[in-house]
Amino acid sequence: MADLAPFPDVEDLLVQALADLTSTGTVYPPDLEQQLPFTRVRRVGGGDDQRTDTALVEVETAAGTRAQAWQVARTVQQRLISGPLRVAGVGVMDRAQTEIGLRGVLHENPAVRCVLATYSVSTRRTS
Repeated sequence: MADLAPFPDVEDLLVQALADLTSTGTVYPPDLEQQLPFTRVRRVGGGDDQRTDTALVEVETAAGTRAQAWQVARTVQQRLISGPLRVAGVGVMDRAQTEIGLRGVLHENPAVRCVLATYSVSTRRTS
């Protein structure tokens, strides 16, 4: 059997797919307050069936106000659950499903408000 291409890096795929909505990354930058709103993407688990990689992904949005954090998090959620996403040079997300819905979480900096959601994100090899 021929070697298969690896699955796409789901964190990189989502960071790029959300970049037009908010500043994005896999870790919060040291100057977070100057980059708000900011969305952090982290794979926290999942598995594959050799055809589809189904990642469990936490997506946390930080903003200067509660209202802004919730508004951006809802926009991010709609982008993810609204269908396939293709990121050139990275891969394809076939679908995302909300596993644990939007919820407010505390940040160590009291000037930053955060909303977190957990998604099941299905990606596939593109070659």
